[in-house]
Amino acid sequence: MSHSATGTGRHSHVAPPATPRAGRPLARVFLRSAGITALVCWAVLLVWASFGNGVSSGSSGLYMIVGTVGSVLLVAVVITTAATHAGLRTIITALLAAVCAAFAGWAVYSSMPEAGPGQFITHRAGVAALAYGFGVVGGGLLALSEFVVEGYSGGRAPAPKQLRRKVGVLAAAIVLMLAAALAPAMQLWAELANQDVRVGDAAAAQRDPDAGVDGLADLAGVERFTHTPYGLLRTDHPAEPTPQAVTMLDPTTGDAVWYHRRWNWLSAQPLVLSQAQDLVAIVGPRADGNGDFQTRILRTRDGGEVDTADFDGSPGVLLALAEDRLLFAEDDSEVFTVYDFGGRLLWEAEMTNGCEGTAAQVAGSRALMLADCVPAPERAVARDVVLAFDLDDGTIAWQQEIHKSAQVVPESFLVTEDTIVLDSRIEHRVTDGPFSARKFEHQLISYAIADGEERWRVEGQSFGSTNSSACAGTLHLSQPTAAPAPGLAADGDAKAQAPTAERRTIQIIECFTAKDREGSWLGVRAYDADSGDPLYRAAVQLGYTPLDPEVARGWATVLPDNRAMLAADLSLDPTNPDCHLYEVAEGEATEVEFAAERADGAVIPANWCHDAQLSPVGTGSAVSFVKEDGTRSIAVVK
Repeated sequence: MSHSATGTGRHSHVAPPATPRAGRPLARVFLRSAGITALVCWAVLLVWASFGNGVSSGSSGLYMIVGTVGSVLLVAVVITTAATHAGLRTIITALLAAVCAAFAGWAVYSSMPEAGPGQFITHRAGVAALAYGFGVVGGGLLALSEFVVEGYSGGRAPAPKQLRRKVGVLAAAIVLMLAAALAPAMQLWAELANQDVRVGDAAAAQRDPDAGVDGLADLAGVERFTHTPYGLLRTDHPAEPTPQAVTMLDPTTGDAVWYHRRWNWLSAQPLVLSQAQDLVAIVGPRADGNGDFQTRILRTRDGGEVDTADFDGSPGVLLALAEDRLLFAEDDSEVFTVYDFGGRLLWEAEMTNGCEGTAAQVAGSRALMLADCVPAPERAVARDVVLAFDLDDGTIAWQQEIHKSAQVVPESFLVTEDTIVLDSRIEHRVTDGPFSARKFEHQLISYAIADGEERWRVEGQSFGSTNSSACAGTLHLSQPTAAPAPGLAADGDAKAQAPTAERRTIQIIECFTAKDREGSWLGVRAYDADSGDPLYRAAVQLGYTPLDPEVARGWATVLPDNRAMLAADLSLDPTNPDCHLYEVAEGEATEVEFAAERADGAVIPANWCHDAQLSPVGTGSAVSFVKEDGTRSIAVVK
């Protein structure tokens, strides 16, 4: 029997090989690339936080150095292990790195202080905490990638090489973009954490009963206040270094109307007010990075931030500001510069050879400067000069030289909307010896801001001799600015404007010894600000004569209604004070009652006048004095 070779028979079917699933291998590539990139970001961010100029200047303390070095070494070990030993070893080292990063991040975060006087959260600490966060995420992702596998290592079917590269690049790019975005975000977080801002708002005060509580009332030290039409500006915690922390006080209550405090920024100089006193500038570097320098402009009325000018290093000393201009003078230099509120240089100018600016103001279309000029080839003797520069391009518009024997102190260089008024003061020696007497002769001059034309001059004004150089006299203007808009009270309500008189006055206040009567006196001479015509003179008796010019200036102020307020100590014994307060109106001096206790029952010290500062406020005068604990308090006299 034969069998046909053809026909049906048994057939053996072999299934084709299965197509590898690329999902899990690609997920492993993504997690592995993201984890390694995050670990690299951990090391890079931490090194930048410790040594980078963008975050801080110089290195940090021992713990920061140890943490940085240890983190870099640990990241290197983890990446090396992941490249050479897949599986359990990579899982263990990755999880160890994540745990170490979590512990270090917790240590950094828990060591961050509560922002306040003398302490703040540095940018370095914020970026370091972020860096350790990337360490936790990177270690976790790398360990997780080892679980996203299929079969044993010899049976893994990898995804195409080109696809793996694309996925790895995508994962790394995502992590890098997160690091690039979160690093400045952490710096911003540190800024916000160090910032304490309140703007007077009645609605906010009603929502938050504690909003009006000024918790830093006792941090004013013995520094003086800056008078504004809206209240008294106080520098909080005036220690060394001084943080950028200011508070506007309502003198009638002593409560905070608004405050603006950035504890990680330092004040490099006193506050600067615009001519209209509607803007105030705070100048200084960042405390944890001197390369960053800012000028912050606030509205005086309510504390709202107008703008912030950023500089790479210090631009110098801020002398004046206007609606959109900042006038800086370089340290010990004849050069000064004008910037806009964004920190953009507008123009630069140089004063006459040998001249240095001592006071400045911006009014109208002019940058006005009082300069102290030493002898030079074109100047035989030292003298003071008044210069005016065009605010648009910096060209010199005009200049006026002061008498060669006279001196103009910055406090007696006054600027209104359209006029400069100054006191050209000459000191005459009356007697010789260690306690020599001197006599001050005053010459009042008024110049038009637009063209420098002299409007009026009053010469030969003198009070009498004195043995104290602090009694050289200070010039006061009854209405320094045009009538401002009402400010905010501590409860958010609008404050009433102070009453003003139709006539502006210029007043010289000086302590002296009179020939026709015994003892020392504190005298006042008043002049019409428009014509220079003498109006009246008056004096109140002194016992204790101040020896500090700051004290002498603080003993007097002139109110918008042309009244002068004077403080005096009638005792000749500083240890047994006899303080009094006087009002001078139309040449008549009368004593004003100054209660020994405040409305809240606090006792006013007997020597309140020794370091008093009088300021116009509302319908009366605010008297700032030093309490027994060394802090300042305020009492208002109607």
